[in-house]
Amino acid sequence: MLADLKKLWLIPAFRTLLIARIISNIGNGLGPIALAFGVLSLEGATPTSLSIVMAAQLGPMVVFMLFGGVLADRYPRALVVGTSDIFLSGFVVANGIMLINGSATVMSLAIIAFISGSLNALWWPAFAGLLPEVVPEEDLQSANSVIGLGANAANIAGTVAGGIIVAGIGAGWAMVTDGISFFIAGILVFTLRKFGKTRDTTEHTPSVFEDLAHGWKEFSSRSWVVTVVAGYSILVMIFESVLGVVGPVHAEQELGGPKPWSYILAALSVGMTAGVLVSLKVRPKRPLLTALIAQLGVATWIFTIGATNWIPLIMVSAFFAGIALDFFFVLWQTAMQSNIPRESLSRVSSYDAFGSLVFAPFGLVIAGPITEKIGTEQTLIGMAIIFAVVLAAMLSVASVRNLRGQNLEAEST
Repeated sequence: MLADLKKLWLIPAFRTLLIARIISNIGNGLGPIALAFGVLSLEGATPTSLSIVMAAQLGPMVVFMLFGGVLADRYPRALVVGTSDIFLSGFVVANGIMLINGSATVMSLAIIAFISGSLNALWWPAFAGLLPEVVPEEDLQSANSVIGLGANAANIAGTVAGGIIVAGIGAGWAMVTDGISFFIAGILVFTLRKFGKTRDTTEHTPSVFEDLAHGWKEFSSRSWVVTVVAGYSILVMIFESVLGVVGPVHAEQELGGPKPWSYILAALSVGMTAGVLVSLKVRPKRPLLTALIAQLGVATWIFTIGATNWIPLIMVSAFFAGIALDFFFVLWQTAMQSNIPRESLSRVSSYDAFGSLVFAPFGLVIAGPITEKIGTEQTLIGMAIIFAVVLAAMLSVASVRNLRGQNLEAEST
């Protein structure tokens, strides 16, 4: 690990990117707790109110993600990432100020959530395609691991701080801190705005729709990509509903509020950090097979939240779920970056993100009403069972099981 970090640290652009991710992920730790308990603190708020705000944030990510991929393949990716973060910071701070001065409503928070989600739709494909421009291909898995390790360590600090700040002085102040972190990170990445190339424009330059069609061809021609993304459209719907709605409501009703929930999320982040460390050492011959089996740890965590109110047990389960999550994420990102042509990577990544997120807004919309009708415990246990069934379906596809390690395509496509 130290050898990888030392080698990568000598690359100035990577160093800047790593520092920016650490700073922004402090805010990413604060943000979900601040927004969730900020909404629940409003007069007359219900689980359905939280569903509305969270769906408003995630919905535009689905709608605009493909456009974000085209944009990121046409312009310097660092420019897109930095600019998105800077604009995003202003809206997040505005959310915080409204919560502090008491002017926030479900509608105002939902409107700003929609704008924030739209900016994230531009950010994600650009960031996904930026790292291969910064480091040599043979160092991609190490670079993904180091970025993930730094980001998760910061997320742990932000998550713990989020619970303390929200419980102590209010969600608004946590939200303002979140916005400041995005601004600083955006400025850092913006200094790399000339890194990478703007596509030359000629009379034969493809249109936006031609770019989307080419991206779809690259995406759909790989059955292992299509299968994993299709499966994750369900898994992400469940996971985002737990993080955004069912988990906070359950914590508010059964676990004691934002502090215990922040400890659980911190344990999840510690596990994610451990998962990155595992990915530095473990390079399985069949990465997707190994990583997807590990995702059973996530199903177990969701089941545990619903089955017990004992915080230490939920935290232990969250730790192992975190290992599974980021172990998969590093191997998945490396597989994509190694097998997808560089000039199409952001567009394919946008199809990946689009497909994975496509049902998540719907899940957030229905999570609140379902929770109100049948209770948080039954909702969580049902989600865990569905999660495990979808994993089994994904592993039934040969091209997923047989995908070989870095730089090798699947045996069967």
